[in-house]
Amino acid sequence: MVDQKLFGLELDKGNLEVVRRGDRYFVRYDAGAHQMAWREDEINEQDAMTVGSGKAGEYDVIVRLQTRLGLDAGTSNWQPPT
Repeated sequence: MVDQKLFGLELDKGNLEVVRRGDRYFVRYDAGAHQMAWREDEINEQDAMTVGSGKAGEYDVIVRLQTRLGLDAGTSNWQPPT
């Protein structure tokens, strides 16, 4: 299944992106504190729209997501294509 990018620019500059894969939504972002730790985590449609609302929305969704997943900074599960 092909990913459809909904939001996001320039992951290499610390930004994030939201993609839709079928009827599921995923956010891709760097979760590292002092090193790159790329993540791709599933979010719901409402969170996908919140991310698209701007930096405050991005921050809110990522904090809630990491809290829900119980993530430590630096835990990677995805790598951007080169």
